[in-house]
Amino acid sequence: IQRVLHYDEESQELIVLGTGSPIETVAYQVPLDGSSMTRITLESGLHRVKVSDTGKYMIDAYSSLEIPRRTVIRDRSGKVVKTLLDAPDPLKGKKIGTTEIFTIQAEDGTDLYCRMIKPSDFDASKKYPVFVYVYNGPHVQLIHDTWLGAASLWMHHLAEQGYIIFTLDGRGSSNRGLKFEQAVHRQLGLLEVKDQMAGVEYLRSQPFVDADRMAVHGWSYGGYMTLNLMLRQPDAFKVGVAGGAVTDWRFYEVMYTERYMDSPADNPSGYETTRLSSLADKLEGDLLLIHNTSDDIVVPQHYMVMMNAFINADKQVDTFIYPGHKHNVRGPDRVHLIERIVDYVNEHL
Repeated sequence: IQRVLHYDEESQELIVLGTGSPIETVAYQVPLDGSSMTRITLESGLHRVKVSDTGKYMIDAYSSLEIPRRTVIRDRSGKVVKTLLDAPDPLKGKKIGTTEIFTIQAEDGTDLYCRMIKPSDFDASKKYPVFVYVYNGPHVQLIHDTWLGAASLWMHHLAEQGYIIFTLDGRGSSNRGLKFEQAVHRQLGLLEVKDQMAGVEYLRSQPFVDADRMAVHGWSYGGYMTLNLMLRQPDAFKVGVAGGAVTDWRFYEVMYTERYMDSPADNPSGYETTRLSSLADKLEGDLLLIHNTSDDIVVPQHYMVMMNAFINADKQVDTFIYPGHKHNVRGPDRVHLIERIVDYVNEHL
């Protein structure tokens, strides 16, 4: 259960939002004693529901891989009383590839959700380079049963240039239950690398994948994971682009870090093992580090210490700085950022 939407005192029932499958958000009716759960929104997808004060009606705005956006009024049973919006496909007539959501297994047998985007002219007899978009941070989920699988349009644009675009939500990500989310406790980035490598092994097994031409990119925790993969698995990726990357958890904001890592005093080995500057000499592929001068979340110290480690290890890396931006690159410069990432991958892959 994610959120309580309504309580009916007379019937002693709750209307709640919860996961159907881990990639869905749906509404349920639940008696107060918790003896059963009746699904109200039967359609698959990501539902955003608001219940009337009386509890007799609800507005449900939802989308799925097949539905761009639909907004309906339902009665208490979930029956559609009125359709307010049934949005047309905004990409109809455009060149856009296919999006697939599926699962593979981690080393312990845990199901891991994956999203794969193929170009519109995909030919299974050909081999394609792969662009892996990664985050895999605690309590974040990238893959949903929603329009385009929650992927950004620039990923589809890159797919049209002849790439397979791949994303995996590994252990630690949200909506999978306590055991799944707590698996990374006190060791951020280590188990996640294993799960991402399960994705890499899956990709290598596909006949249409050029396993020698794989790139990885992420921002923030995704930047941390990009560096983790480039340094801990140097044979996996030919190119990496790490943006706004955490490089040492001792430098990160305490309210986040100690929630997942405990304090440096209580977990010194965890902090040392996950410190990336100690692995600088392991770099083999081409790497672009991007950071913002006014980043107040992943402060520039992360970037400076990592760059110094690469210099001391005699490793040549590429770098790009965005002046004046905080943790994310916003506005018109966002276009420049995406172009920089795509151009770097195209040039070096």
